[in-house]
Amino acid sequence: MHVRSDFARLCCVALCLLCCAQAALAQTPFNRTITPELLQQLMPAATRFSEKAGTPPVFTAYGPVANTGAEGVMGYVFQTSDLPPLEVGFSAPIEVLVALDTQATVTAIKVLDYNESFRSSRGDFLSARGFQEQFRSKPLSDEFRVGRDIDGVSRATITSWATTRGIYNAARRVAQVYLPDSGIAAGEDSGANLRLHLEPQSWDDLKAQQHVQELAVNLPDSTVLALSFAYLGNNETLGQILLGAEDFSRAERDASNRFDAGQLVLVGIGGNPSDPFRQERLSVHQNGVDFDMPRRRFVYAGSAQDGKIAQQADYAGAMVLPTEIDVTQPFTIQYDPNNGQPPAALEFSVQGLMRDIALGNDILAPGAPAPDSQNSSDVSWPRVLALLVIFALVMATFLTKNARLRWITLTITLVYLGFINGGFLSMSHITNTINLGPSMILGDVPLLMIVVFTLVTTLIWGRVFCSTLCPFGAVQDLLSKFVPRRWQRTVPARIHDKALYLKYIFLALIVVMAVVQGGVSIFQYFEPFGTLFFYSTSIVLWAILLVILLASAVVKRFYCRYICPLGAALGVLSLVSLSRIKRVPQCTACSVCEHSCPTGAIRKHQIDFKECVRCDICESKLIHKAGVCKHSVESLTARGVVLLPLTPV
Repeated sequence: MHVRSDFARLCCVALCLLCCAQAALAQTPFNRTITPELLQQLMPAATRFSEKAGTPPVFTAYGPVANTGAEGVMGYVFQTSDLPPLEVGFSAPIEVLVALDTQATVTAIKVLDYNESFRSSRGDFLSARGFQEQFRSKPLSDEFRVGRDIDGVSRATITSWATTRGIYNAARRVAQVYLPDSGIAAGEDSGANLRLHLEPQSWDDLKAQQHVQELAVNLPDSTVLALSFAYLGNNETLGQILLGAEDFSRAERDASNRFDAGQLVLVGIGGNPSDPFRQERLSVHQNGVDFDMPRRRFVYAGSAQDGKIAQQADYAGAMVLPTEIDVTQPFTIQYDPNNGQPPAALEFSVQGLMRDIALGNDILAPGAPAPDSQNSSDVSWPRVLALLVIFALVMATFLTKNARLRWITLTITLVYLGFINGGFLSMSHITNTINLGPSMILGDVPLLMIVVFTLVTTLIWGRVFCSTLCPFGAVQDLLSKFVPRRWQRTVPARIHDKALYLKYIFLALIVVMAVVQGGVSIFQYFEPFGTLFFYSTSIVLWAILLVILLASAVVKRFYCRYICPLGAALGVLSLVSLSRIKRVPQCTACSVCEHSCPTGAIRKHQIDFKECVRCDICESKLIHKAGVCKHSVESLTARGVVLLPLTPV
């Protein structure tokens, strides 16, 4: 009995798996062969069609031209697959045949081929009555937006979006070439380029670039309402990237049904609040004018299951900003916990790519040269000035070796670059440069300033950045200063000498992942400062941060020594630094600097320069003669102290 029962179960399971596999791989029965009859369906007034030719390739339709009756060009028919990238629906590309007349109007379309997974395939749902018919006599001057001027197919929103976007983008490119006087702007496809910029980036990348900004609302019982804000405007590509096509379509449709105008700001809701989020407690402030956020100005945007926000919040919504708000200028977002405490406030600003979207500028492909003329108002001059002040403090600290000035600089770095501005360097800048080219850095003046300062100082003196410009280095130094010395431990040399190479392994792993699998980011697991300064909602990342902080409290600069991949990258660069730390013969008989080095980079007179963070403790001791160097070489040799020959460091 048991054998038969088990065999029957096995057969049932195998049968189910076979059925699922067949359904998953089933392709809708379309014919991709372009026949004269099919061309005639899309442009019935044409009398003949040419062979497919040209760049991009099109079938040219000929027929009687209005007012003359003579034969002339009536329009063009083309396949979207001939104008890559081909738009992908839920799980596969969608190929459409499109007819475009000489007035830059889509006359008709025919879906040629698409296939979907078992989860979303319900037969030929794109042939549902009314969907393809919406594209008849539709001018390219329309928006081509699902939820606005196009009705999507129920429960197939992603496919509806992809089909509509593919038709519009392909038709626009055909018009640019064959209808140059149609008024369709030439240039790069901003939507496709925006995807090239943002698709490889994670939620933490977006936070590092201030595209996503967070607000923590502390409640009286120590619970926290975590809110995330990101500019959406009315840009469908941006909305799909951040929220997913279906959730953005719902939010935009609801917003457009309530208001004729108004730009959207994404609101991610998370945390562990005892008092639930209430949208009417939000408000927006700009130039001394207050704008309440009544319930109808807040639209639901899904359960944060898709897009970049997936697993970063419990659910999402969107604010419809009043038209009086100028999104190209900073404005304040407030949330009133309604418990007698002052509202939590966030100074929100739209920056970088998002600002280009707000201004209506074309989004260039990654690495493409920027236009010759740049709007000087795009530069955040307060940030530039603040960075210049910090750079001056860092260099003054480095050159004077003044301990008190160093603590002042560390504090300012921690507060401003860490908690206020969030403008510190990260491995995300390296991985994004690999994936997107240098345009991300070149387009952000403050970021470019930090990168140039770091590279120049490293090439000349070594890891000056790690000494006083890294906010997490400041956290570790403050821990070492205030944690009782009896708690602190020294890692045995045999362990330290091997463990320090871990960070170089982490660096290689992150870089290889960026090259091989650009859409997957792992750097956040090795950079706990992102968790600390951006208030991550991930329990795993907070656990990693806590472990590293505890280790750094026991071992000086534990993170810098063994984990930091950015420090490893700067360490490799410092191997060619021009100016090294001075050593004297007395160093061969002294271990004062060795015991004081926070990264374990010193052994007697020898310095492992790639591990040196230029904290200047050893140089200060040499200047003030705090060790054996307070005695002259002659007095030491007279007392029988053996001084070894100096070897290069």
